[in-house]
Amino acid sequence: MFSTQATAQTAVAKFHIHFSGTVDCQQPVQANNIPISGDGTGAIFTDGGAYADVTETAFIFSSTIHFDGRLGARPTAAPGGSAQVRVAGRNGLKLIWNLPNNALVVNIATHGQSCSASFGANLFPGKRQYTLFDGSTIHYCGRPRVEQTSCQVQ
Repeated sequence: MFSTQATAQTAVAKFHIHFSGTVDCQQPVQANNIPISGDGTGAIFTDGGAYADVTETAFIFSSTIHFDGRLGARPTAAPGGSAQVRVAGRNGLKLIWNLPNNALVVNIATHGQSCSASFGANLFPGKRQYTLFDGSTIHYCGRPRVEQTSCQVQ
């Protein structure tokens, strides 16, 4: 899925990201070492805009989160919450998926023909459990453990 803005701009970098890990959840079902993963593509444009589409899988369900924006853009509706892209310099992005108790954040930095990605989960003030959305249900969990991240420039 490409936005109208994305198809009309010149890309500084196009990328593919992947991450995987596990999480322990307590509600609505208690389960340990649940596999979680994300896979997506996106681009950073010369005008400061950017987009990414990331499919997140938790349990056996998947949700695709579309990030589209520019510097200072407001969050947009996303499965289970909202999504926001922040441009970090000429070659970096921060993809933020806001859920009820926390934000899941993917940082992407491109360097010529290579790139790097990192994943983080940030609790909101006053919250004690992380939330994950599996496409139909909000789950209350411990901190997600990311075991692998990768990024390739396309």
